[in-house]
Amino acid sequence: MAAGEGGQHEAVLEAIGRRIVAGEYPAGAPLDLGLIGNELGVSRSVVREALRVLDTLGMVRAWPKRGTFVRLRSEWSWLHPLVLSWHRGLDYDVGFLEAVAQMREIIEPRVAGIAALRRTKAEADELRSALAQMAADDWDMERFIEADVRFHRALLKATHNELLLQICGVVEAAVRTHDQAVYVRHWSESLELHREVADAVARGSAEDAEAAMRRVLAQALSDVKTADHDDQEIHDPAGGPAALRVPSETRSDHRIG
Repeated sequence: MAAGEGGQHEAVLEAIGRRIVAGEYPAGAPLDLGLIGNELGVSRSVVREALRVLDTLGMVRAWPKRGTFVRLRSEWSWLHPLVLSWHRGLDYDVGFLEAVAQMREIIEPRVAGIAALRRTKAEADELRSALAQMAADDWDMERFIEADVRFHRALLKATHNELLLQICGVVEAAVRTHDQAVYVRHWSESLELHREVADAVARGSAEDAEAAMRRVLAQALSDVKTADHDDQEIHDPAGGPAALRVPSETRSDHRIG
C-alpha cells in the first residue's frame, strides 16, 4: 500500500472499516495490529491511528492490557458518512438499504418543503442544472449518481438552516449508497419525480415539494425491495463497479432512486 502517511492512514481506515462492516472482523473479535499492518503493508502506528478513528465511530474499543476489539453493530455511529460509505460495493443488504430509505423518508420531505419557502433564484437554478446533468445524453452511471447527490445537496443548502446543513454528508452518503446498490432501473420515472420536486421548490410550494419528495423516496424504498442486485452487478477488470453506460433509448427500462 504505497502512499504518503496521510494517504496510508485513509486507505487503512477504509480497509479496516469495510472489513468490519462486511463481517470479516465480527463483533467481539480482537484486532491484531501487527497482523493487519503486515497484510496492508503499513506500520503499526498507521494501523493504530486508523483504529483511533474507528473508536470514535463506535466500531472498536481499546482495553488497556487486553487489546482492541470490534464492538456490536448496535453501538456504531451509523449516521456518520464514513460508516454509510463503507457499505457501498458490498453484498446487497436489503435490511440496511431499507433502513437508509426510511431514514431519508423522515428527513428529506421536510427539507424540500423548507427549501421551497427559502430558496433563492440561484438555488432554484442549481436544482434545474442538476436535473439537466441527470438527463444528459452521454449517460453514465457514476455521473448520474454525482448529479443525484448534487440535487439533494442543493435542496439542503436552499433551507438556509445551519443545523440541517450539518447532515449534508449523511444525506449524500445515503443517496450514493442507495444509487450504487439498485443501479439504474426506472430511470425516466425517477427523473420525472425529481423534476416535480424542483418545480414545486421553484414555485415556492412547500406542500407540493414535500409530497413530491415523498414520491421520490417511496420509489427509492420500492427499488430496494425489488432490485435483483446479483443480476445487475457489473464489474470492471480490476474487480470494482464499472461505470455502466445505458443508451438513451433504453433508459425507461432502468431505475435509480
